[in-house]
Formats: sequence, C-alpha cells, structure tokens
Amino acid sequence: MDRPEALEWLADERHEIPAGQEFKAGLFEPADAPGIARLFYAVYGDGYPIDTFYIPDRLIAQHRTGELHSAVARAPRGDIVAHAALFRSSAPNPHLYESGLGLTLPAYRTTMAFYRAYQLTMKLVGRDGVDGIFGEAVCNHTTTQKLSKTSRCIETGLEPALMPAEAYETEQSAQGRVGCMLFARVVNDDRKVLYVPEGYREQLAFMLDGLNLDRELLPSHLGLPGDDGAIQVTRFDFAQVARCIVAAPGRGLSARFRDLEEEMRRFNFALIQVYVDLGQPWAGAMVALLRELGYRLGGFLPIWFGSDGLLMQKHFVDPDLDGLEILSDRGRRLVEMIREDMQRG
Repeated sequence: MDRPEALEWLADERHEIPAGQEFKAGLFEPADAPGIARLFYAVYGDGYPIDTFYIPDRLIAQHRTGELHSAVARAPRGDIVAHAALFRSSAPNPHLYESGLGLTLPAYRTTMAFYRAYQLTMKLVGRDGVDGIFGEAVCNHTTTQKLSKTSRCIETGLEPALMPAEAYETEQSAQGRVGCMLFARVVNDDRKVLYVPEGYREQLAFMLDGLNLDRELLPSHLGLPGDDGAIQVTRFDFAQVARCIVAAPGRGLSARFRDLEEEMRRFNFALIQVYVDLGQPWAGAMVALLRELGYRLGGFLPIWFGSDGLLMQKHFVDPDLDGLEILSDRGRRLVEMIREDMQRG
C-alpha cells in the first residue's frame, strides 16, 4: 500500500471513534497499526507529511527494525485514542532517538490518554538500543517544556523561529514562526573527548551541566584541509528549514554554504542549521568558518554523532527571541546566551 491507496482506504472507511471509551496505555502491537493510521487521519486529515503513519504495514515494519518505538492509549474495541513515540530522526547516531509524534483524538484531550502513553515511552530509555533521547519543545506555550521536564530531560539549546505558524493553525496558538527549546537526556554512555571551539568553553560548560556525561574537554586547534569538504543537506520545505551535517571538513565549504544560502533565499527559507561533530579535532576550525559566514550558536547535542554535536544556525527571518515563552531559569539563560552570540561580531 502506498500513500494514495492508504488515504483512499481511510477516506472510504469513514471510521468513527466514540467519545468516552475506557482506555489503557500499552506499547505498540502489530494490531494497533490500523488504529494509529486512523488516529493520524482523524487529527491531520490527508496533510501529515510522513507517509508511514497512514500505512499500517510500514508502521509494523518500522517497529520491527527499531526505527520507531510507539506507545498508545487503546480502547477495548481496538481504537487508538492517543499516540507517543521514540523515533530515529535527524541524528546520525542510531541509538539517539527523538521523543515526539504525540497526538490525541480531540474527544480525549481532557483525559490522561496521551500522558500515559508518553510515560510508557520514557520507560524505554536505556533499553532496546535507546541510549538517549532528545526533543524539541515549542516556545509559543510552556506545556511541552513541562512535559520534557517530567522525563528528566534538560535544556541544551534553542531553535528560534523553527516552525511556521501554519503548523499550529488547528490550535490557533501561534501568530508567527514558532521557536523550540532543545531538551536531552542520555542514559547509556562512556567517556568521550569533546573538542571545544574557541569562544565557546563557557557556553558548553553551562550546557553540559546536569547531563551527567563524562567528557574530556580539549582545545580544538586543528585547521581545515584545503579541499572542498562535503555536507549532507536535508530540506524541510514545509518548515522552510535546511539541515546540514558536515560530512568532511574543508575550506571549500565556505563557497558551498554561500551557494546553499543563495538557493535557500530563493525559496524563502527561514533558516539553515548546521551540525558540527565535537568529537573531531577540526570542530573549532569548522565553527570559526561558520561564524565568518554569519552562523551563530544553537545548542549542544549530546551523542548526536556517537560523539557530541554543536548546532550552529543562520536565520533569514526575525528569530523573535523576545516572543518566546520560556518555562525555566535554565531556559531563560540559554535564550540570553543565544542572544549574546547573535550580537557578538
């Protein structure tokens, strides 16, 4: 089954889920796959960008391979009224999962359905190949920030103006682009070297505090080779965001980033994000090159590559730091840290 076939099935089925059913939270079972597809269709119609969540066979396959670990709130007749998951996303490290994909049928949003499913996903951290998790909590309200705190994650970065307001039309909760706070938690880890880019020791020390990671911080003095280098670019057209991983260092990346910026501006993209491997001794030189191009600090990404990562980003729109709703003192300090770096020459 492909996406058009799945959407035709869901539309023709006209499946209705009654309000007020009793439910129990449980980890994914193959029999849940059609119910998850119905839930995504009920909440998003045909507009959800990831095909998998409309196609039961793909849901089953991704759980079998470990790409996805879901928990659901399940009614007695098999209806799925809420969903939460850990899933492989942007991180190259297959053992670092994003926490998200949370949604609840409107008639059950005043119940504990989602929270109970979410709690079950947190019990998977440290098992089944899940060494750590990260999440992007929206900053147009503090609800998902509070949820991240309950999972013992802590703030490690900020992504201003990450998501378009159109993503929140149903909730009518955003007038402009929505920023996100990065949260992270690592359970299975060992001692690692972290190469500190010049000018970022204080910021990294702050972001490391509370993560309980064993790191040897070394200065990053190795220069970039003279060749072209290479980056892997992923475009998120709906969000108007490009994400780049530095696959190979090189001074030629300066021209490559300029070309990418020109292209992204033509398509009215809002920002470019770049992930730099802090386990590499050339990390500091790469960050220096990005700073020369106008990229600024986004945050610290524990075990992103297996080794740790640093997020650098460049905005083509107003990041609107003053419009962020921030829950914690640590989060507010991160906002000021990002602001100071944006203002620094």
